Amino acid sequence: MTTLSVFLDVPKSIKEKDKQQEETFLNDRDRRKVFLGQRVLLSEDGQPWVPLPVKKVYMQIVNDPTRNYEHLPGAGAPEFIRGVTELALGKNSKAILQNRASGVQTPGTTGAFRIGAEFLHHWYNINKKTSVCIALLAHDRYRWIFEDAGLTNICPYRFCDNKNMGLALPEMLEDLENSTDFSIVVLPTSCNATGIQLSSSEWKQIAEVMKRKSMFPFFHLKDQGLASGDFDTDAWPVRYFVSEDFELFCAQSFSASFGLYGERIGNLLTVTKSNEVLISVRSQLESLACEIWSSPPCVGSRVVATVLNNPSLYVEWKDSLKMTVQRLMVIREKIRERLRLLETSKSWEHVTKQAGLFAFTGLTLNQVDILAKKKHIYLLEHGQMNISGLNANNLDYVTQSIHSVTINEN
Repeated sequence: MTTLSVFLDVPKSIKEKDKQQEETFLNDRDRRKVFLGQRVLLSEDGQPWVPLPVKKVYMQIVNDPTRNYEHLPGAGAPEFIRGVTELALGKNSKAILQNRASGVQTPGTTGAFRIGAEFLHHWYNINKKTSVCIALLAHDRYRWIFEDAGLTNICPYRFCDNKNMGLALPEMLEDLENSTDFSIVVLPTSCNATGIQLSSSEWKQIAEVMKRKSMFPFFHLKDQGLASGDFDTDAWPVRYFVSEDFELFCAQSFSASFGLYGERIGNLLTVTKSNEVLISVRSQLESLACEIWSSPPCVGSRVVATVLNNPSLYVEWKDSLKMTVQRLMVIREKIRERLRLLETSKSWEHVTKQAGLFAFTGLTLNQVDILAKKKHIYLLEHGQMNISGLNANNLDYVTQSIHSVTINEN
C-alpha cells in the first residue's frame, strides 16, 4: 500500500482577508489592540448584543417541556416565512395579497445566496452567459457563491465614491448600462458593509436602468431596522421594486437585529409575476435546500417567528432596535467630533451621514496597514469598521491613531 495520500496535491484554501485580519488580531499580544472588523453587533461592554425579548423567548423555547424536536419542513417554518415576508414587503403588499410572494428558510444569507444562485444557474436561461453584477466592495464575498453555482461571468460595478465619500451613482449607473441585458444585479440595502444609504431618488434611477435592460434584482436585506431604526424605511428599496413589477430575490438576514448569530437564520424571499410561477419556483428552491442542508435550524426561526407574531414582544423588540440605532449614531457623532478637535486634515461628515453597523472611513490600504502594524487597530481591508466595537475604553485611542496615520500621509 502506498504511503502517499491521495489528497497530496490539494492546495490550502485562501482565507478571506477579514478572516486573516481576525487571526492576526487574536495572535497580537499588545494590550492596546482593537478589532473593528467583526460582523456582530456589540454592546458597550464589548459582548454581542441580544435584545431582551429575544432572550425571553429563547429561554421559553429551550425550557418548554412540550417542545417539538422534529425537523422543520424543507422550506422552513411556515410561521417564520410568513412573518419575515411581511416584515420585508409590508402586510398590505400587493405581492402578498396576490399570493405571489413567499420564501425558503436558509442558514443565514450565505445559504440564501447559495440556493438562489443555484436556481438562477439552472432556470434563468435567458442568456447562457448571464452576467452577475456585484458591487466592488462586496465583490469577493458574493463572487465565489455565484461562481461555484456555475455563474462565472461576474461583473463588478462601482459603488463607493472615495473622493466624496458617498455613493458613486453616475459610475454605478454607467457600469449597469454597460452590462448585458438580463443581467442579475446584487443590490446591498440597509446595513450594507459601507454604511452608505441610498435615497429614494437614487433607487428610482437604478430601477429605471434595470427595468429598461430587463435585469433581475437580487437584494441583500441585512438586519432590517438597524440602519434607520425603522423597518419600513430600511425595506423601501425592495418594496419599490415590487411596486414596479419586478420579479426578484431577496436574501434576508436576522443575525444582528435579533442577536442570533450562531443560529444562522436567513430567508430567501421570492417575488414572482403570479402565484402559479411562485409555486413552481418555490418548489425548486425547496428541492435545492433539501439537497444541500436537508432541514434548516429550528430554534432561531421559532424565536424570530414568536417575536414577530406577538404584538407585545414585537413592540419591545422594535423599541430595543431604535435604542440601539440611537447608540450607533452617538458613536458616529463622537468619532466625527473627536477627529474634528484633533484637527484631522480631512472632513469626517460622511461618517454621520452613513448608517447601520459599519462605517466606510475612506482610509487607504496603506493607512489600514499602518493602523494594524503600528497601532494594533484592525479594520477591514478597504477601511470599513464596525462602529459598535468602539466604546469608552478605546474610542480616544482609535481616533488619535486614525488622526496620526492621516497626518503622516498628507
